Amino acid sequence: MNSRIFDVIKSGFLILLLVVPFMSYCLTGKHDYLITNVNIVDVKSGKIIKNKTIAIDNNRITGIYDEKTSGSTSTVVIDGNGKYLIPGLWDMHAHYKWSHADLDLLLIANGITGIREMWGDMPAFVEIPKRTQQEGPVSPDVYRSGDLIDGNPPSFPAGCLVVTTPEEAVDAVNKQIDKKVDFVKVYSSLSEECFMAIAMETKKRNITFAGHIPNGVSIYKAIDAGMVSSEHLYGFLDGCISHNNSENPPQSTGELVSRFSEKRFDSLCSVLAKSSMWICPTLTVNRAMSYLNDSIFINDNRKAYLPGYVLEIWNQKISPYTKSQVDDFSNSSRVRYLFELSLIGKMNEKGVKFLAGTDFPNPYVFPGFSLHDELSLMVKGGMPALDALRSATINPAIFMNKKSDFGTIEVGKLASLVLLNKNPLENIENTKTIETVIVRGKVYNRKALDSMLEQAKSNAK
Repeated sequence: MNSRIFDVIKSGFLILLLVVPFMSYCLTGKHDYLITNVNIVDVKSGKIIKNKTIAIDNNRITGIYDEKTSGSTSTVVIDGNGKYLIPGLWDMHAHYKWSHADLDLLLIANGITGIREMWGDMPAFVEIPKRTQQEGPVSPDVYRSGDLIDGNPPSFPAGCLVVTTPEEAVDAVNKQIDKKVDFVKVYSSLSEECFMAIAMETKKRNITFAGHIPNGVSIYKAIDAGMVSSEHLYGFLDGCISHNNSENPPQSTGELVSRFSEKRFDSLCSVLAKSSMWICPTLTVNRAMSYLNDSIFINDNRKAYLPGYVLEIWNQKISPYTKSQVDDFSNSSRVRYLFELSLIGKMNEKGVKFLAGTDFPNPYVFPGFSLHDELSLMVKGGMPALDALRSATINPAIFMNKKSDFGTIEVGKLASLVLLNKNPLENIENTKTIETVIVRGKVYNRKALDSMLEQAKSNAK
């Protein structure tokens, strides 16, 4: 090679070496926000990426720089030193539209930046406010279903599309699609014939279906039909019992547990791991149903944040039953809940896919707060903290096919983030140590979050 050409190339290479580190460490840009010196919790790898600066413009993450990056004079700087940044949390089983106007404060204050609405067309609902980050308090992102599709008699007297034939089931699916739902929700009383008609029509129309595995449908059949999520662990224990379930069904919760087969459990987990079905166990609502006769449990001070009409609905659900009936129900439910809880870690180890959801605002399931309870219960059941955190961050993004917007902290993603004072991978309870919540680029510091909680408490009174 000509020596002069070589010298030019060499000098250019040296300049490049000098420029790249300079750009990495001293880059200055006009950004809306910079979160400086923060530890990023990478939920994909499970690693902590230390001392980075996150740039936010409008509603997106626009840069991830080294610690010495600075912005312009108009940039708002958020000190992330010693803190941990996680993706915004999703509650993947919510009944938000029951009382959404009163719940936004509780959800955002708890870092819940997205919810999956599991019953979107209940009676007397108003539209979710179309708010942006410039228009005051924001709502979480919503991934929604419409009316429940149920059999006859329906589980609820209103808000259900009741179907008794395959033709009616197909029509119900198309009615939901016309309402621009994100998915179709199926419910407990559906016949197997109608359930399969829904499965075929949703596949034909390129939309997913999820919800309750109907009482008359096995979990194996639901998996084969392409059901994308099963709620509350319904049908799971039934798929793990010895002997023929259809010919000799268990007559009690105790019998369901006593007939549990490790071999069948392993087989079912293997099928689930290879399938498209996700499990949303809603441990918080299962726990609540198990402790309705526990005075310590039901005297939760978080009731102070809930509107009176929500508490009245709770009372209406429970008041028709005698103390003896409540005791019998709770004690039976507790046997099942504790046994299912003990299986969570084993299911996770075997590759079963999980979504975190709470089923708020059912009795003693607290909007916002209970998502943190759900993650703690998953860990109590044997799941590593990282996998529990994934169930409320990256897993929902994968499930909803929204990885380009949510689930991880990467350039181009929506700026829906939660800044924590402690590392959630060391202790999942640390998801509660919230310093700042960012929802699609709008920042709420600790003072603002405290004001939200006080406002919610004031509204409740």
